[in-house]
Amino acid sequence: MYTVDGAFFAQRVSGIQRYSIELLAELDRILSPGELEIAVPKNVRTPEYRNIRVVSCGSHSGMLWEQTDYPRYLRQNGRKGLCTCNVMPLFGFSGMVVVHDVCYRARPDFYTDARSRLSAAWHRLQYRVIAKKAEHIITVSQFSRSELQRYYGVNPDRVTVIPNAWQHMQRTEPDPTAFEKWPELHPGEYYFSMSNLLKNKNFPWVLRAAKAKPEAIFAIAGGGNLAKAAGEMGLENLPNVRYLGYVSDGEAKTLMANCKAFLFPTLYEGFGIPPLEAIACGAPRVLVSDTPCMREVYGSHADYIDLETNPGNVDDVTPGHNAAGVLARYSWADSARQLAQLLRGETAAGV
Repeated sequence: MYTVDGAFFAQRVSGIQRYSIELLAELDRILSPGELEIAVPKNVRTPEYRNIRVVSCGSHSGMLWEQTDYPRYLRQNGRKGLCTCNVMPLFGFSGMVVVHDVCYRARPDFYTDARSRLSAAWHRLQYRVIAKKAEHIITVSQFSRSELQRYYGVNPDRVTVIPNAWQHMQRTEPDPTAFEKWPELHPGEYYFSMSNLLKNKNFPWVLRAAKAKPEAIFAIAGGGNLAKAAGEMGLENLPNVRYLGYVSDGEAKTLMANCKAFLFPTLYEGFGIPPLEAIACGAPRVLVSDTPCMREVYGSHADYIDLETNPGNVDDVTPGHNAAGVLARYSWADSARQLAQLLRGETAAGV
C-alpha cells in the first residue's frame, strides 16, 4: 500500500502543489478506504478526505521531515511511498515519484546566483537518484518523458505520463470587483500574463512586447519585485504596463476571461498549466512559445511565438484556432484514474 509524501500541504500552491492536491481529491472519490494514505508533518492541515487516511508523524518539518521522518514512517509501517513534487528521500525509500520537469538539468543557464545554483545542485542530485532508485516515475507530458530519457537514460517503459488539467478553475468564482481595483483595465482591451522572476517564465519578452505596442495595455500579475527587475533591464516606466502584484484566484479568473489575449512566452516547461487555466476561464486567445512541450499540450489551439525570431511582438505569431477545443483533452478525473491503476498495479508502464 502507498503513503503519499504530504509535505507540500505546507507550501505555497503553485503548479506542482496544484497537481498533487487535485489528483488526491479525485483519488478520494474512486479509491476504497485503506487503499491510500497521506503522511504529513505535525500541525500541517489537509483537506477533509472520505476514503484517504491522513496520518501525522515525525518531529521535523520541510526538507528534514521529507528526508528523515517520512521514510522512517514508511519503513516502520511496511508501506511504499508516492512523492509528487520532484523529490524523494535519498535513503530508505521505495515507491513512485512524480518528476514534473528536469529544468535544473536542461537549462543550467537559468541558475546563476548562489541560491539558485544550490537549488539546482540539489535537484540534479534528486533527478539522478530518482532515475536510479524509483520503482516507477510519473511525469506530466511526453516531452518531459523524453527529457528523462535524454538526460538520465531512463527507460521510457519506467515512465507513465499523467497530465495536468483545468477543472479546478470551475470551482473558482470570478471576482467582479477586479475592474474596480484596476480601473485602467477595460474588458477586451489588455494583454494579460502571470509571471515571476524565474528565468524560464521569460518576463523580459512581455516587457519588450509592451514597448513595441505602446497603444495597448499589458497587465502583469505575479510576485517578486517585477518593476525593479524591469528597471534593471532598462525597461522601467513603460506607461502601458500595469504591475498587479499577487492576484486572488477570483481576480485571476476575471482578468483571464476578459483579456485580449493571455501571454505565456515560457522558455522551458514540463507542461505549462496557466494557458490551460486561462482557456478554461474564457480567454479568447492564448499566445505561447513555440516549443515541443507547448505544441504537445496545446496543438492547434494556441497562437505560437517563435522566440528565436520574435524578440517581443504579440502580432508576430502563428495563429491557432478554437482555443477552447483543448479542454476536452485534459481532466483531473481521467488523470486520477490513470494514477489509481498504477497504484493498484493494473496498468502497463509507459502509458
